[in-house]
Amino acid sequence: MKKYLIFLLFITSIIVGQDTTRSQAFKNNQFIRPSIFKAKYPSYSLLAGYILVTEANRGDPFAQHELGIRYLIGKGFQADTVKAVYWLRRAVDQNLPSAKYNYGILLYNGIGVPWNPFEAYINFKSAASTGLSEALLAYGLLLTDNLTINRNYGEAYKQFVKASKAEYEPAKEILSQLKKSGFIPPLEPLDESEQHSQQIIDESPKLVSSDWDLDYFNFDNETEEDDQKKITRLLSNKSSDLKKILGLEESSNKITIPDTSGIGILKFAAENGSPEALLVMAKCYENGIVLEKKIINAAVNYLSAYRLGSYKAGENLYKLMQNEDFHKLLKDEAAKGEPDAMYVWAGISAIGYNDQISNNQALDFLNKAASKNHIQSIIELGLCYSSGSIVKKDFEKAIGYWENAAQLGSREASVRIAFAQIADTVNKKNVTGSIELLLNAADEGSVLAQTFLGYCYEKGLGMREDKGLAARYYRHAAQRGNEIAANSLIRLYDEIRPLDEEFQIYKGE
Repeated sequence: MKKYLIFLLFITSIIVGQDTTRSQAFKNNQFIRPSIFKAKYPSYSLLAGYILVTEANRGDPFAQHELGIRYLIGKGFQADTVKAVYWLRRAVDQNLPSAKYNYGILLYNGIGVPWNPFEAYINFKSAASTGLSEALLAYGLLLTDNLTINRNYGEAYKQFVKASKAEYEPAKEILSQLKKSGFIPPLEPLDESEQHSQQIIDESPKLVSSDWDLDYFNFDNETEEDDQKKITRLLSNKSSDLKKILGLEESSNKITIPDTSGIGILKFAAENGSPEALLVMAKCYENGIVLEKKIINAAVNYLSAYRLGSYKAGENLYKLMQNEDFHKLLKDEAAKGEPDAMYVWAGISAIGYNDQISNNQALDFLNKAASKNHIQSIIELGLCYSSGSIVKKDFEKAIGYWENAAQLGSREASVRIAFAQIADTVNKKNVTGSIELLLNAADEGSVLAQTFLGYCYEKGLGMREDKGLAARYYRHAAQRGNEIAANSLIRLYDEIRPLDEEFQIYKGE
């Protein structure tokens, strides 16, 4: 199951941050799924603009909220985020639930106000206490992330049930996903009105693991036949759904996929740095599903996916290493100078899965494979020189390796070069092309590009500093398994974390 199952729904329901005071709330971009709430109150939308302004100035919170929304989306007034924030804030000060919810959205995304998920949480929680469905969902979702406050699935479930009872479709969708995942609902008794939802959830299988939301695809204890069914079902998804599952931006018109079949999209995503796609590709090669059975190719894909954050890929690679036949095949092929085998042998040594060769031998394997234009080995050598691992640190040499790999068609290498150019504050260059490359690569499924974009937005490298967008890119990459992005996201939150006990995260949680 996708690890970002729940929180993705929240992210895609939030409008994008603004670059100027002119609202760009509906600009076409991967984070936009507008869900600004329009409360059911006297319809100022039918009144002339000056009457609306007059009523807002007189202190009517409904008019203030309506005026704020209009300034935000540019309906009847020139779009202006500053004015939108002003009027929404006036309505918030009068405790209007819909205004608190929408102001929470702005805070959560850093739109017109400094990014502050903690203040957003306070507003969502307050609006949820009045029964506002959208706020119940937002509050419930923040109870699951373990970033704003300590994770509490039981309380989150209750919020989803309340929103579902109010016929709020996104909440119903989450409950449906919880059912499929095997979520165990709270044990405490529910009131009579909640019994139906309880019965629906109870039909689901019980969890094997408590971290049900922290994985890609569950291949644990599956037979080859089970894998066949699971992958066949995966690849039979609609192209838009499959793109989403594999980390591609399904609505982007910048992505050109030569083969739009299920396997074509899978290969495209894998080539562009999707750990989800690489894991599935590895399973296909390991069991001969859709692709010809090639066990060493499976290991290459497992290793590549693991490097990008797929914990499951690491587990499967380790299991593969316990197979004596595979172990012998790998040694024999590496001894023959087969590039994939040499890369895998060096890789499993680097991550501690095997200690039969020294660092120098592993480096020798990578150099030999690189001499045969083996892209993964060339990239790995670049990483060695970039980090100073095994060899003396030499960033220029690292760039040279990545340029070589990029010329051979490596998208990952191009992404690494682009980020290096953006981060180079000494030799300042026009980095517009590099930024565009990262944005396109992120749409195409590159978890590295998403992580790098998070850093660029956080530090204001090549673009205006925007902590809201930084958090969003980090979150997306973290949900796909990237540890650097996850740690960066936690750091962003911790830098502004209030001292209140409610917001202290207990690491054992």
